[in-house]
Amino acid sequence: MELGDADKAKFLASQADVIDEKSVTMLMEAAALAEGKEIYTANCMVCHGANGEGTVGPNFTDKYWLHGGSINDVFTTIKYGVPEKGMISWKAQLRPGAMQKVASYILSLQGTNPPNAKAPQGELYEPGATSAPDASATPAVTDTTKTAQPTEVQK
Repeated sequence: MELGDADKAKFLASQADVIDEKSVTMLMEAAALAEGKEIYTANCMVCHGANGEGTVGPNFTDKYWLHGGSINDVFTTIKYGVPEKGMISWKAQLRPGAMQKVASYILSLQGTNPPNAKAPQGELYEPGATSAPDASATPAVTDTTKTAQPTEVQK
C-alpha cells in the first residue's frame, strides 16, 4: 500500500505541469498559496507591489482587471505576458504548476485593501457574470487630452 501511495504521489506531482490556460483551476490550499506568494515576491512584487497594491503594474486587490479576472485569464496573462505594456511572458521561467500557484495567490489578494493602492483599472470582473460588464460599473477614465471646463464635473 505504501508503494502504491508513493507511486500515486509521484504521478500527481508529474501532473502539476500538465496545466494550461484552459484547464487551470484556482488553488485554495494554504501550502499552494504560500508557494504562490514566494513566486510572487521573487518575480512580481517589483511591478505590482509587496501587497498587490500596484506600482508600475496594476493593482491586484480590487475587482477591476485589464485582461480579465478569472483564474484562466490571470494564468494566461502570466504565461504569455502583455509585451506592449511591459509585462513579460513567464512561460520560459515558470512551470505551469508555478504559474497556477502564483495566479491563485494573486486572486487571493482581492479585497485586502493595502495602503497606497493604485486606482482601479480595467473592467469590473464578477465571477459567474454572464452578461457584458455594465458601463457604469467601470471606473471613470480621464481624458488627458481634453481641457476641463469650469462647469464640468470631473470624476
